[in-house]
Amino acid sequence: MGDREQHEEHLDSDEGGPDDWSQIADPNERRRRQNRIAQRKFREKRKQKKEDQARDMSNQEAAGAAYAPDPKDLGEDNGTSGLPWGSVPMKHIITKGKEKERQKRRQY
Repeated sequence: MGDREQHEEHLDSDEGGPDDWSQIADPNERRRRQNRIAQRKFREKRKQKKEDQARDMSNQEAAGAAYAPDPKDLGEDNGTSGLPWGSVPMKHIITKGKEKERQKRRQY
């Protein structure tokens, strides 16, 4: 049996499983187990973050296409919004939003 196999067998034979380091007196073995746990947690978090970013990107792309109406469908804009204090015309807002979305897509 090799050193690695003996080490893994030793880990599995301890009470509490391979991740329980609380009963280990040897500082090197404790550190080894703690590092293994920390590394596993780090990899899991990195994987989850990557999945979240991919999902967020997909959601943004779908949302960008779903909510932006075609400016031609808005009809003629005479510059008034119908509000007593006025506002930016909707056609302008949509046009600027589409321009920003195109610029974002070019960056990726």
